[in-house]
Amino acid sequence: MVVCGMGVARAGTKLLIESEPGLEVVAEAIDAEEAGGKALGHRPDVVVIGPNPSFGADLHTQVAIVRAVRGSSPQSKTLLMSLTGDDVAAIAEGVAAGADGSIALGSSGEAFLRAIKLVAEGHGEVSGDVVKKIIDRAAEKDRSALPDQDLEILCGVAHGYTSGEIGEQLNMSARTIEGHRLEIYEELGISSRSELVAWAVAHDLFTSPVGYYADLG
Repeated sequence: MVVCGMGVARAGTKLLIESEPGLEVVAEAIDAEEAGGKALGHRPDVVVIGPNPSFGADLHTQVAIVRAVRGSSPQSKTLLMSLTGDDVAAIAEGVAAGADGSIALGSSGEAFLRAIKLVAEGHGEVSGDVVKKIIDRAAEKDRSALPDQDLEILCGVAHGYTSGEIGEQLNMSARTIEGHRLEIYEELGISSRSELVAWAVAHDLFTSPVGYYADLG
């Protein structure tokens, strides 16, 4: 894997990762440009993106690294290390940019290594406290906030269907579905699919889906 971040923190992270049998750090990077280059050269399974005080609280530089890695090595997974673990908006932004998971810097070494393995296996991993905060915020608006058609579209997005696939089922164009999706995000005050999925979980849309999604199980 590739580790990105400040020198001292990066060195400590490398030692922790390589203490676990089967895990190896193949390269290190300090910014988006270098991370993209190292990802292209090594095609790592996971890129761990550490926090840096100079990045600012909004993790914009981490987002840039995620995008650089995605562009250079699409098959590589990315794991964000957040400074506090409770900045829901910043973490959601990282996930929306393509990050596969996030874990708080203060998490235990065991939790950190577990997150790396889960992300490497294709299982998205976000710190439990962050998930709780997202779900708590999602619960502020109930299902009645959206008409049934929008709930159907929301179900489709939450299940991972594309706008084209949802539109085909609802006899609507992909463009129309995308417009509805943006309106749903605005109505619910969310900005990413991860938050939308949290809203769907909070309101039982996976166990009690709307429309033709009820037949998926």
